[in-house]
Amino acid sequence: MRNVEIKARVHDLNGICKIAQELSGSKPQLIRQDDTFYNVRDGRLKLRIYEDCSGTLVRYSRDEEDGPKLSDYELFPFSANESDKMKLLDEMMKKCLGVFGRVVKERQLFMVGQTRIHIDTVEDLGHFMELEVVLRPEQSLEEGTNIAKELQMKLGVKDEDLINCAYVDLLNRKC
Repeated sequence: MRNVEIKARVHDLNGICKIAQELSGSKPQLIRQDDTFYNVRDGRLKLRIYEDCSGTLVRYSRDEEDGPKLSDYELFPFSANESDKMKLLDEMMKKCLGVFGRVVKERQLFMVGQTRIHIDTVEDLGHFMELEVVLRPEQSLEEGTNIAKELQMKLGVKDEDLINCAYVDLLNRKC
């Protein structure tokens, strides 16, 4: 699976949420996430736990560059009734790999076509916007970048507010 991502700081939370809702034509889905990142040699590995005790193991890699970037990822979901297995996996990975960091956030999800607009409130960091243009197999990076840049413009997000790293890196002060 592949997507094109843009991430930026948000200075006017209410304003960007209003525009995102107008673009999507619906109210956001509210998602609370608790992500534990593990030390890995290549890319990122995190266990995302949701409010209902379900979760997803996520492996992804992307360049840490300015502007839109290609991300490839794999997902391994756990249902809420598998939370014991998920907790055991988390403990095993912490013992074997160690923890790189933790990100707790409240996410407002808006869908616009094939793009997920995330308006995130990240504990100890503030407010951010993330665009994820989920690419179809036949779509190029350039097509995804054009979609992302157009939405960035419509949302009023300035290039100087873009960030080129993950929230966990900001929390660890690595970028």
